[in-house]
Amino acid sequence: MRSRRNVSVVTRRASLALVGFLMALGSPVLAAGFAGQQISVTSLTINPNPGTLGQTVTFTAKVTATSGLQGIPTGTVTFNNGSTQLGMATLDATGVGTYATSSLPLGQYPITAVYSGDTNFAGSTSSVVVLNIFQQGQDTPTSTSLTIAPDPAQMGQTVTFSARVGGGTGVLGQVSGTVTFYNGSTQMATIAVETSGLATYSSSSFDVGTYSMTAAYSGDAKYQPSTSPPVTLQINPVGTLTPTTTTLTSSNPNADFGSTVTFFARVSGGLGGSYPTGTITFLDGTTTLGTGTLSYGNASYSTTTLSPGTHSITAQYSGDADFQPSTSNVVTQVVNYNSSGASYILFVNPSALTLSQGSSGTVTITVSPAGGFNQQISLTCNGLPIYTKCSFSPSSVSPDGSNSPMTSTMTITTNVSALLRPGSLPFRRSLPTELATILSTTLFGVFGIAAAKRNGRPGKRRLTRAGLFLAGICLLMSVWFVACGGSSTTKHVTPTGTSTVTVVGSSSSQGQSTTLSLTVQ
Repeated sequence: MRSRRNVSVVTRRASLALVGFLMALGSPVLAAGFAGQQISVTSLTINPNPGTLGQTVTFTAKVTATSGLQGIPTGTVTFNNGSTQLGMATLDATGVGTYATSSLPLGQYPITAVYSGDTNFAGSTSSVVVLNIFQQGQDTPTSTSLTIAPDPAQMGQTVTFSARVGGGTGVLGQVSGTVTFYNGSTQMATIAVETSGLATYSSSSFDVGTYSMTAAYSGDAKYQPSTSPPVTLQINPVGTLTPTTTTLTSSNPNADFGSTVTFFARVSGGLGGSYPTGTITFLDGTTTLGTGTLSYGNASYSTTTLSPGTHSITAQYSGDADFQPSTSNVVTQVVNYNSSGASYILFVNPSALTLSQGSSGTVTITVSPAGGFNQQISLTCNGLPIYTKCSFSPSSVSPDGSNSPMTSTMTITTNVSALLRPGSLPFRRSLPTELATILSTTLFGVFGIAAAKRNGRPGKRRLTRAGLFLAGICLLMSVWFVACGGSSTTKHVTPTGTSTVTVVGSSSSQGQSTTLSLTVQ
């Protein structure tokens, strides 16, 4: 009975150990499973582009997980021309979906690939890729752009649409043909193109709402047709500001210290969604991280300097003449310390510095302690090119155990003057040698004078005067050589090129380092 009980206990312990081992192996997968939908990235390629009328064009979408995540997205991807669906494809085992067609008419098409998402991955949309379809024989490609002013506008206000036909690698010559302005698929007006490539149309007949406007150039005997990307026009009621909603996401909510984290803000407002203008301010609590300018309602900010710990990030939209300000949701950004077990980390910002010969520059050294570390850390640098020096202000930092990051300014100076002494010349002289030189030259002169005096003959008086003169010269030269040290301050030039400078932090228990790329030009 006791034997069976012992076997049962052993079996139970072995099972628990096996479960723990499997959980350790599968912890990233389990963590991903409990984290909800993960962020996906969709990219789009079109081949060939440009294409000719009747030619088969293939659209390829690739959907991947963001850095650090696991798994391959599944589901479908839709290929759109503006807001019009061209086709759909199912992702294969590598996350790739393709669609081909040869039925596209002449023109220019703003194509996007839209991933639908699945259980593990959220949907995503690729950047716009412009596809051109032209007629053989039309040698010069064109591109058409559309601007709308004012946008947003109030109901009853005159709105002007300006289409500009340009193209290829330079300025077009005499352009002919027409530009047709569309509200979605509804034709608004057809305007003859000026020889400069400009066509304009104005209207005040829009009701309150959101409109997708495009401009299509017809082409002529020389220039290929093209269509502008869609531009959204927002018409608001008279005297009102449109409410907005700002949403914020992080590219890597659980990042390692020193890695790049990008925050994406999107501002939407108006009927059907529109594109407010203005700026976004990204905040870490109440501290401003940076700002971004809205483009089609989107702005982003990237950083590598968030300190280890948990950060509450928000995005504040400034508003404009037609849209109300708004503040995003709070994104919890976790920055992990590091996996090396170090008590502190050094980080240099910027990580590269370019100087001209004879100039100096500064970078910021951030010392980020962990685990209540409270030892003084001295800062030095190695690997500088010749005739270059570095200095720190302050030269050391003293963490207080609170894990708060501390900074020091490192200054790098080129073309540093060097004090040349005899030891730095091709020959080397020591102090005893210098003293011996003085004594020998002085004695030589004295003995010469004494010998001349003992001789006493008139014919030797000139030798006496020559010996005295020689002794004086030798004595003066020897005294100058020792007193001045044979030294001179010489300006040296730091050679051009790129060096890797190592910044070292040393405490009583350990040392850490980081690198800076220094370019002298």
